[in-house]
Amino acid sequence: MDALISSRPPPVTPPPPMPGDPPVKVKIRDGSEGDEDELAAGSPPPFNTRVIAMLIDCVVVIGINITLTMLLPGFATKIAWLAGVAYMLLRDSMPFLGGQSIGKKAMKIRAVTLDDKPLTGNWEKAVIRNLILVIPPLGLIELFILLTREDKPDRGRRLGDEWAKTKVVNVPPPPVEENPV
Repeated sequence: MDALISSRPPPVTPPPPMPGDPPVKVKIRDGSEGDEDELAAGSPPPFNTRVIAMLIDCVVVIGINITLTMLLPGFATKIAWLAGVAYMLLRDSMPFLGGQSIGKKAMKIRAVTLDDKPLTGNWEKAVIRNLILVIPPLGLIELFILLTREDKPDRGRRLGDEWAKTKVVNVPPPPVEENPV
């Protein structure tokens, strides 16, 4: 059996693109097609990926509110509301989540500083970049800004990112083992 596995030819890698070649189209996580560089580690993720990550985080906040309301009847509404706001403000800096919110982790993106350092434990930058999102009308403005900058040099940066000097990037895939057991 080992002889069969080791006798397989190595996988064929495509040649590098030549100058002037059209960009390679690949499937993006949300099912649409995009350029290969949209998925490259460290590049800004597509607009759809950011929106889906935010929607997942909103579902998490609703889950926190429902859970706390059921567990702590009576004055739980205020505690549940505060817990939801705390999650939205600090979601990108929580050490037990690896510096990613649950939505960003699911969509394989991460908020980092402009010099590519993760926000893990950097509470100040997390609060600055997310404070605008806990004020409902301003969250819609941020969505509009993110959408209008999609094809501009500052693609993927919203006002909160500018104020906190952060950006959101694709996370590199985990290393692949050469010889899995």
